[in-house]
Amino acid sequence: APPEVVLARFARAVPIGLRHGTVMIPTAAGPVDVTSFRGGTRDATPGASGDAALARDLGLRDFTVNALAWRLDPPELVDLHGGLADLAAGRLRAVGSPDERLAEDPLRALRAARLLAERGLRPDAALVRAMAKSAAALASVAGERLRQELDRILLAPAGEAGLALLREPGIESVLAAGVDPAAAARVASLPARRDGRFVGWLLATTPGPVSSRLRISRARADRIERLIRAHPVTEGVDPDRLGAVRRLLHRFEPDDLELLLALAASAGAQGGPPDGDAEAKVARLRAAIARVRAERDLALHRRDLALDGDAVAAALGRGPGPVIGEALRYLTECVLDDPSINTADGLRERLHTWASQRGTERAARPDRGERG
Repeated sequence: APPEVVLARFARAVPIGLRHGTVMIPTAAGPVDVTSFRGGTRDATPGASGDAALARDLGLRDFTVNALAWRLDPPELVDLHGGLADLAAGRLRAVGSPDERLAEDPLRALRAARLLAERGLRPDAALVRAMAKSAAALASVAGERLRQELDRILLAPAGEAGLALLREPGIESVLAAGVDPAAAARVASLPARRDGRFVGWLLATTPGPVSSRLRISRARADRIERLIRAHPVTEGVDPDRLGAVRRLLHRFEPDDLELLLALAASAGAQGGPPDGDAEAKVARLRAAIARVRAERDLALHRRDLALDGDAVAAALGRGPGPVIGEALRYLTECVLDDPSINTADGLRERLHTWASQRGTERAARPDRGERG
């Protein structure tokens, strides 16, 4: 049935892709997508014409394993293109001409890599050749669609194989210039988290243009760039200087720091074989982090200080303004070096020394409306 008929028959139906004739019907078992037959079949009727409509529709599917149908009356599986045999063999073939199928929608090239990564279906040689021919056409595909497929490839059980397949026909370089040969193995060594594996994939690139092309949100793109800049996290941090370790904990959220540690220790993180020295550095840093986290009353952020902004303003005899923020940042640095001074008296002593050196302290008196 055409979508307008489906919408008329089901009051709660939602049009989610009218261009493709697709309507979503909510049910107690979950959403059901209903799509009209493809190939000019709006007037299809039961019987012979219905069989012809089904055949035309299945003939326009992407891969044989997706060209299967279940007939309700009489109940039977319709397999016109050998999809069951391909499933049994773990083989991915296009329906009909692979060149024609990928020309209809170049995104099917990424879908092939995703079905390899998620389901272990290996494309046949003809499909791989067609993927290479369709690589340039991916420039016309919406970034959101590319990103959705890539995210699924990165998180799939065999994501390394999916990425390797994108590299073979030149698709990877179309999506992101400069991805290094070790990227697929590096991704496989990381925990299955979306942004973490995206960082592992793009580690050797300039990520900004890739994020823009794939329409990645600004917050996510900023996080990816920040993490790539911070790699390797072991550089410049002496595990024997706990102040430096505290600053590391201050700088990164726990999830981001864990990702950076995993990246630094991952096999092939630098584009080569496993690096025992890198793994040893990460082990030392992890041990130092554990020691710092075991400290009582650990203060890593401004909110952990024994003095808040109002107390700092009162100690300086100043009203709200930029100086208060500078003072709080200074006190945070002091506590990162020596957590034992994180008491009201200890911080006031440091604060007065800092203020006198900068000439910002005023005689303690009620604020008269100064704005800094």
